[in-house]
Amino acid sequence: MLGRDSGPGGTGNRAGLAVIVLGAAVRPDGTASVAMRRRVSHAVAFAHETVAAVLVLSGGYGKRHPPGAMSEARLMAALVARESVPSDIPLLMEERSSDTLGNAWHSLALLEGHAVARVIVVTDRPHLTRALWCFRWAARRRGLAVVIEGAGVPIPDRRVALAAGVREALALVVYAPRLWRAGNSRGVERRP
Repeated sequence: MLGRDSGPGGTGNRAGLAVIVLGAAVRPDGTASVAMRRRVSHAVAFAHETVAAVLVLSGGYGKRHPPGAMSEARLMAALVARESVPSDIPLLMEERSSDTLGNAWHSLALLEGHAVARVIVVTDRPHLTRALWCFRWAARRRGLAVVIEGAGVPIPDRRVALAAGVREALALVVYAPRLWRAGNSRGVERRP
């Protein structure tokens, strides 16, 4: 089970590591976007490299999700099935979230009951700061003693990367007060 009220003990060993890959937009035809394929490929390689104990695919139905399309998590599961992921690595699907904060909250809930002390969040490099804010907030809010780290996937197209960077800078401005309000509405003490 996730560490509670004890120090983080993850050193990257199989018994203590979860790799969480965050979903991305679904194309209008219901298939995985380039970003989703890039993130899954990176997460699978990372899970092999670090010998992950658990692989979590996190993503439900976003605001612009095509009607009738599978959840982001199910689309990612289909991509993972094409990769050579060892069968002894449990694959968990988080399908409730519709944004990054939801990814964090619901993914960490799924990990309760697994011996996880360290979490690696895999997403595009420009999105990583906001994702880590959300996961660390959710871990604190849930009272979890777990180390949250990130693996930023590079975006090869410079224009796409620049646009994503601008979008994420604006999103940080929106998310900072959102996390503060969410924390305070649930009794978390205010931080200056």
